[in-house]
Amino acid sequence: MILVVDDEDPVRRALCRILSCHGYGVDAVSSVDEARHALRRTRYELVLCDVMMPDEHGVALLRHARAQFPDLPVVMVSGVTGPSFVTIALGLGAYGYVTKPFEESQVLIAVANALLRASAEAENAAYRVQLEQLVAERTGRLRDTVDRLESSEERLRRSSEDTIKALARAIEGRDLETGQHVERMSRYAEMLARSCGLPDEHCATVRLACAMHDVGKIGVPDCVLLKPGRVSPDEFELIKRHSELGFEILDWSEQPLLTMAAAVAHTHHERWDGKGYPRGLAGQDITLEGRIAAVADVFDALVSRRVYKPAFSVDCSFGIMREGRGSTFDPELLDQFLDHAGEAVAILEMFPDTGAPASQAGRLSLNP
Repeated sequence: MILVVDDEDPVRRALCRILSCHGYGVDAVSSVDEARHALRRTRYELVLCDVMMPDEHGVALLRHARAQFPDLPVVMVSGVTGPSFVTIALGLGAYGYVTKPFEESQVLIAVANALLRASAEAENAAYRVQLEQLVAERTGRLRDTVDRLESSEERLRRSSEDTIKALARAIEGRDLETGQHVERMSRYAEMLARSCGLPDEHCATVRLACAMHDVGKIGVPDCVLLKPGRVSPDEFELIKRHSELGFEILDWSEQPLLTMAAAVAHTHHERWDGKGYPRGLAGQDITLEGRIAAVADVFDALVSRRVYKPAFSVDCSFGIMREGRGSTFDPELLDQFLDHAGEAVAILEMFPDTGAPASQAGRLSLNP
């Protein structure tokens, strides 16, 4: 059973319809106070809660739920575009969020990921309790229990990865032309990290961190982010703010993944020659992961269609990137990327944008 909390009747009805049509039981209330009463009466599997409501802020319900029902997953529903909501909600333990106006698929992905994560966490906790009991009672069964625990933790890791991807795609989804940009860009970055000889675990963390490189775009108005053609100098200054906003959103935890993600968000628009933004860092003052993200992000932007440009061929894109060797890009990293051009093309083919042809061989080349 899912509890929907939203003061807007059309939004409340839309969420109930989406969830009901996919087999979920649903209760709906219009205020935080009503939600508290409902939580005392009924055991829910998940809460979908609006952020901005006239009586109390939805974050108050999130705090209440985490304090009184720590195993209850809460997904926030927000039309807020600033970073403060994301920072507060994630810090308080929200399992995800849905942006207004929302698509049916966005709601279902957020709900499914939250339920999967909650299930994995509960199973993981149960296995840990069972492990302690079995160690005390029967040391002979320890190995089997450890195997089950490791399996549960692996499912939790995959669930966390899916949640990160859902968050990144929800933000990228504001721009309908970015398609599979997050998936491709993060995989280019993982490939480049591996070509540099980094350990497999580090490479996997690079992939997840790079998926959140543009999280700060949540603070860029749609009228600027989706503007066709060139933006004005003032509008470009707004767009440039997304690097700092992304850092502010992600830099709240000492967890290694979020620490790396914050650094990537902050540095992926810095340039090797110091002419990038937001801080004008140069050379190795830019984190390795930020330099990797810069190569991956620019390549995918070049070969993809945007509201302000057509998609360039891979040949043309490689040529543009070679011109930036030692100025825009770390020269050694760019050389590594071009040496693995075939893998980059394979990723581009594997994750085409919606509506793009399955094979783009007519505009691809393996001669960087």
